[in-house]
Amino acid sequence: MSHTHPAPQLVSVVIPVKNGAATIGEQLEALSNQHYDGPWELLVVDNASTDDTRAIAENWADRFPKLRVLDASARPGSSYARNFGAQAADGDFIAFCDADDVVAPDWIAALVKGAQEFDAVTGPQEVTVINDEAVQSWRSPRAQTLPRARFLPFAPSCNLGVWADVFDRTGGFNEEYPQAHDVEWSWRAQLASFTLGYAPDAVVHYRYRSDARGIARQAYLSGLDSARLYRDYRREGLRRRPLRRVLRVWVWIVLRSPLVFSPTRRGLWIRRAGEARGRLVGSLRFRVFSL
Repeated sequence: MSHTHPAPQLVSVVIPVKNGAATIGEQLEALSNQHYDGPWELLVVDNASTDDTRAIAENWADRFPKLRVLDASARPGSSYARNFGAQAADGDFIAFCDADDVVAPDWIAALVKGAQEFDAVTGPQEVTVINDEAVQSWRSPRAQTLPRARFLPFAPSCNLGVWADVFDRTGGFNEEYPQAHDVEWSWRAQLASFTLGYAPDAVVHYRYRSDARGIARQAYLSGLDSARLYRDYRREGLRRRPLRRVLRVWVWIVLRSPLVFSPTRRGLWIRRAGEARGRLVGSLRFRVFSL
């Protein structure tokens, strides 16, 4: 279904946010310094914040050609907020990013350039600029090309550009997925013959969770959605994790449990244990074997 797209008439940048007062200013600063000559608008989609997020965003209005702060408090969830923002957007091209990351100066321009050959496009997630070394060590290195999640490539929703008509024809993000809605949408779009590309200059400086509660919750939801993905895509060819890999993970969790007391290593253990717990709960909830 791929074809060459013309330059967009208007780009709509959509930022879902809930209680992002501590970080959204840094992202808005980065967006205000974009090297993009075409017309664009910014939509900050407030998903029931209880801090000063909305006021902070509104104070940036004079730094943008067009900034709207939308109230998306009717339902919790970043996938709902992203869909809400996409529906309100006036642009024929939508660029999604997050309130706790920092986009590079050429981010919009690079997404637009890459998307002229693809229906949707993503770029690198750079992690060394805004994360300390200990937090970086808790994760595997980020992909330097189009990331793949066990089955098909995907575009992380923190760095996604998509033509508005494509997003509409795919039905947007599946709001049943609290964490992996970007993986699920990417797979669904590709199975519908839409194309996904990679723009190496569309860089987002990605912020890892660094507090124990945030790491545990993100990991648990990731594991839960892993089982949900297996339920929904096993008939499309998604394979189950090998049993030997599952056993290695659980043995590692048990034997390395003392790491939870290590200030520099606890994040690694919390993340792996959280994901395993999520996959276990998901397997029971969705009646699949996806440990």
